[in-house]
Amino acid sequence: MPSRPHARIFQVLVKTHTLTIFLALPNETTILVVKEQVLSAFKDDVFNGIHNVPRILSLDDFVLSREVKERANGTTSYEALTNDQLLRDVVGNWAVLFMQFKDGSGKIQPVEVTVPSLTDDDDDVPCTPSAGIDFAMDEDEAFEESSVRKGKRKAVD
Repeated sequence: MPSRPHARIFQVLVKTHTLTIFLALPNETTILVVKEQVLSAFKDDVFNGIHNVPRILSLDDFVLSREVKERANGTTSYEALTNDQLLRDVVGNWAVLFMQFKDGSGKIQPVEVTVPSLTDDDDDVPCTPSAGIDFAMDEDEAFEESSVRKGKRKAVD
């Protein structure tokens, strides 16, 4: 069975520290163009108030890397991407790329990314499929409430 063709437009997430830059680019885009887009985002006024992220002034101040998970021993490493590689050859749609900054001597620093929690640590959020349903209501109310959220259905007279 032939493999599915690549999407024409890739959604690419570029992460560093606590920031994520979302890009929508053609799948034939080179990594150099992705780096140019990231540099453009860093030069925007929005980044002036962000602290704890190294300043980049040129394309030579950072590299883009992809995460490589080794299944045998469960470790994760990062592979630096070269400027001439095409997105479709190194990642898929909705790929996550990571920024690795260079120090003053040109040495590549390790990836620094903080992934935020999807739930608040202070609140007790149920982690069950029925999250959001009040168990105190009787079954008829629960059925009526759930049937409203089912999407398009035939009208019942």
